[in-house]
Amino acid sequence: MTSLRFLPIGFSLLLFSLAGGVVDDAAAQHEWQKPKPLRTKADLEKIIGPLETKAPSKDLRILWVWGYDANHRPGAHDYLRVRDLMSGLLRKVPRVSVDEVFHFPTKEQFAGADLVAMYLHLPPLKAEQYANFKAYIRRGGGVVALHETAIMRPASEGKKLAQCLGMAWDEGRSEWGAIFEDITIENDHAIFKGFPSKLRIVDEFYWDLNRIDGIDVLGTVRTGPPHGSRGPIPESRLSVAPSPMFWTLEMGQGRVFGTTTGHNTFTYYDPEFRIVLFRALGWVLREKPDPFLPLVFEGITNEKGMVGTVDDMRDWKGKLREPPKKK
Repeated sequence: MTSLRFLPIGFSLLLFSLAGGVVDDAAAQHEWQKPKPLRTKADLEKIIGPLETKAPSKDLRILWVWGYDANHRPGAHDYLRVRDLMSGLLRKVPRVSVDEVFHFPTKEQFAGADLVAMYLHLPPLKAEQYANFKAYIRRGGGVVALHETAIMRPASEGKKLAQCLGMAWDEGRSEWGAIFEDITIENDHAIFKGFPSKLRIVDEFYWDLNRIDGIDVLGTVRTGPPHGSRGPIPESRLSVAPSPMFWTLEMGQGRVFGTTTGHNTFTYYDPEFRIVLFRALGWVLREKPDPFLPLVFEGITNEKGMVGTVDDMRDWKGKLREPPKKK
């Protein structure tokens, strides 16, 4: 029988429904999710378009903010592995330096940064840290916030974080769950230029978040049953209204790009997700993304010119489950 993951989403949902598949809403994760089929390099280059510059216009300092995860099986929330992957890739770009920051930047680190990329579960933040974060953005700093970076509890803290990121978790109201359909995107925006109007990301996201005025929503999707899932669901179980998945915020002179995708480790090996991520870096930096876009293919292109991964990465060794020991 043909694997469902190689069929269009709508058709695979129909087959699953006809076969009597049931989604277990209480399941902890989404073990059925697998990487997308590989893409040809030529097709991806059409999305990317011509590249005009090989280096940024100035020296750039990027902070990659990371943490640890005690709860998820390897293959999700692998903050250290993704840190090593992405900081290693970014260091290949001329005029770019990357510093790895555990949990949250200091005031001094913010002062020297051009971009803060965040993929972690943030620790509780003090009023001074929120103030430093907002001051950094207002004076022209860039932020890229991925997946669980948007979660802060209790609800009062989620509201404070939303003032920095544009959207953030609202404890008692927000939900999490699998993505069950293609994402509708604003492909007239520079981050999504060249894509069709729908983008497939095999992942998890959050909805019913705190949301401040002034954000620009660039991608939406209808929600399915919250929490864990064990397979695709019929379209009839999706919400009527879609929820934001990608957004931007401009605050003072600074820019923020946020998304609650990024749960699965294999997502960071998805070339289409990499296009979005590296273009987002350029957008928040007010730089052409061209120097970052060759990284889309780095380490995931085979000898036949096919790009991506077939590894679901659920059984790799070395996941960080506790704070690193101080040296």
